Amino acid sequence: MKNIIVINPGATSTKLALYKDTELVWKEDITYQAEDLDHFANVFDQFDLRMADIEKVIHKHGLNEIDLAVGRGGLIGPVKPGAILANDALIDHLQYHPVLDHPSNMGAKLAKTLMEKYGQGKPAYIYDPVTVDSMRAVSRLTGIKGIERTSTGHHLNMRAVARKAAEDLGKDYKDLNLVIAHVGGGSSASGHEKGQVVDFVSDDEIMFSAERSGGMPIKSMIKEIKKIGLDDFNLLARKKAGLQSHCKTADLREVEKRIDQGDKEALLVFEALALGIAKTLATLAVSIDGPIDLVCLTGGMAYSERLCQAVSDKTHFIGPFKAYPGEFELEALALGGLRVLSQEESYQVLDFPEDN
Repeated sequence: MKNIIVINPGATSTKLALYKDTELVWKEDITYQAEDLDHFANVFDQFDLRMADIEKVIHKHGLNEIDLAVGRGGLIGPVKPGAILANDALIDHLQYHPVLDHPSNMGAKLAKTLMEKYGQGKPAYIYDPVTVDSMRAVSRLTGIKGIERTSTGHHLNMRAVARKAAEDLGKDYKDLNLVIAHVGGGSSASGHEKGQVVDFVSDDEIMFSAERSGGMPIKSMIKEIKKIGLDDFNLLARKKAGLQSHCKTADLREVEKRIDQGDKEALLVFEALALGIAKTLATLAVSIDGPIDLVCLTGGMAYSERLCQAVSDKTHFIGPFKAYPGEFELEALALGGLRVLSQEESYQVLDFPEDN
């Protein structure tokens, strides 16, 4: 049995778990108040604090030796899916040249440091970072040369769901065509053709989410940007839009309570939410060559039976529907790492000559 530690650093928490092969032994959330972190100029300044708190948890559980540490992948830039060696070049890139400064960028360094201290210096990895990108060239193009569609989102969870779907269908992931939407505070969706993510939709393109705007008419966007300014518009579109804008709450459960109380506006917003998700899944379906084996919904909003039913009703012509509520990110890190240890999968070694 292999001791596998997985680490997922987020904005105000570090999620940590120990797996013995495929079995979860324990899971803990190390949480922080915003004021605990506000004085750090950038996320890597938090590293010593996060590492010390991780070690406290490890010592509490009496863990002295690990076989593998796998961290959440950060904003590296476009990479192939799967495992990536957490070497010095990757860590340097995530610290000094990331696409965006985000706590997930620390995942590689946290994993590597744990292996140096508790794993006899054996390799550490990250797995399915948020910038996984295997989109087809034709799917990248927009109507303006030089502006391309990108693939940044919930790849770790959606690829985990794809594997669960394959298991449920009794088939190999590489033999399936799937469309999957992760819906929550932010949302994204992906089209999987025979084990490859060939197209991707983020929550600034079609569907809105609990907090984000989804696609908007460009002429109206330009007017709003002129009126409130670019920074305020960005805050509006990324943090104060979606359910938050229409219903003054990002909690879908609250919206459903209002619907049950006869609130017609809440019902209309809910129906628009479901329609946007269904449109997104249908968009991805036409990017895939061949019939769709399963339409999947995951993320926090997938706990809503009402939403799942509404999306299923609108996508039944695409293929059968199944919900995978919540997220499976820690499990996905552990199982991905285990596949590398058992040599079922190889891993990537990245170099970044452009950083020099």
